[in-house]
Amino acid sequence: MRAIITGGPGAGCTSTAARVAAMLGVLHFDSDAYFHKPTDPPYQEPYSPEERRARIARDLQAQDSWILSGSVATWGLADLGLTHGVVLDVGGPVRLARLAQRERARFAGRIEVGGDMREEHESFMAWAEGYEARNDWGRNLPTDLAFVRAECPLVSVIREQLEFEETCEVVRRFLVAPP
Repeated sequence: MRAIITGGPGAGCTSTAARVAAMLGVLHFDSDAYFHKPTDPPYQEPYSPEERRARIARDLQAQDSWILSGSVATWGLADLGLTHGVVLDVGGPVRLARLAQRERARFAGRIEVGGDMREEHESFMAWAEGYEARNDWGRNLPTDLAFVRAECPLVSVIREQLEFEETCEVVRRFLVAPP
């Protein structure tokens, strides 16, 4: 099994992938770890596209089974050998509420008025808000859906707003069901 769980920021891709990978005893890789170099504040310096592709390809090719979370649709990756694709499409209002909560928990006063990350936070939230409606090049729902449908023999789009554990169980069942 080589699965991708994708969706907009705040859809729960990373949390769901980590939980389902633990349930199935496979490794979990998150695309964000391959996109941005570790910095403080975070997300300031991206890896070059070449670095990104080389790093993720090296790690994924070394494993028989894994779950990848996040969006890699525009990375120009060679065949990943994906077997399953899951798109978490919970809708903008739910995503943005989760995202705001996550950002507050992660960065606290740094994103409040006067904080060193305030401007960056507002810009990020404005960008994240356009995920469903945007159809230009870059991370957006149409691009992620097209990628999963083109690259994965088995696809599940989850549009229900389920509790976290229920979402994980739905994804787990999809990944282990016979084709």
